[in-house]
Amino acid sequence: MTDPLNDPFVQSSLLPLILGGVAVGVLRLVGGARTGRVLAPAGIALAFLGLFILVVGLPAFPPPSSMGKLFWSAAAGLALGLAADALGLKGRPVSVAVAAWLVLALGWIAGPALDSLATAVPLLVLLAVGAWVAFGGSAPDGRSNGGSGTSSGPAAPAAVLLALALAVGVTALIGSSASLAQLGLALTAATGGFLLWNWPAERHVWGASGRVALGLPLLLAAILALYTQVQAATLLLALPALAAEPLRRRLPISDTGFGPALGTVAVTVLAVLPALAAIAAAWLLSGGEASPY
Repeated sequence: MTDPLNDPFVQSSLLPLILGGVAVGVLRLVGGARTGRVLAPAGIALAFLGLFILVVGLPAFPPPSSMGKLFWSAAAGLALGLAADALGLKGRPVSVAVAAWLVLALGWIAGPALDSLATAVPLLVLLAVGAWVAFGGSAPDGRSNGGSGTSSGPAAPAAVLLALALAVGVTALIGSSASLAQLGLALTAATGGFLLWNWPAERHVWGASGRVALGLPLLLAAILALYTQVQAATLLLALPALAAEPLRRRLPISDTGFGPALGTVAVTVLAVLPALAAIAAAWLLSGGEASPY
């Protein structure tokens, strides 16, 4: 009888969903009523690393491959996020720290492939998106940015994370890159576990740990674009997901009795739609051929 834990579908869907939900709950419990709220998003990256070990294995250090660099970059980011959130760091220092981590991680992963202008372009795009991850979106202390109406909860950035991870995972699947596909879809499912904790009411804060998790699809996309034959340029169509929260604020749902619950659903849908467009483009460019995986 086949072990369900070794089934690729379980590894990229049900298992990370459960692991993500459990990790978020444990971090919330360990951190207590106050600190646990900001530590909870680290459960996404924690579940991702657990699934990485299950799917790929624990990489050597120093890592000889881009996948190994992905794992240790994610681990370093998780440690950074947990430390910043546990110490209560907020504002620009957190943004600068996350930005520095992303730049170093992307440079480490992409370095061996940067032998031409064509290979430098994807890295520049990823660095630009990384700037949004580090400096844009919700304020790292969970409050609105200067009364501008920015969401005070984690649903919007988590929805963007889910959408970007979905786009990377399914695009890799279409391109027959099995390990990247499983990791991208596992990250999607782990984010889904976090979102379930924050619906219908948002319970957590999107601090440094959340921003690190939001950088993980960028690291996956770097490997996909630079080290595989996958048509990764279609992922550009997923970038409008970054505008999901501003678009949600324009919808007339805040005045209803179900405003918070509907807002989470709306921002998730608005983020996922561009991801679906990117997936459709990748499918069409592949000639509509099903992946052997």
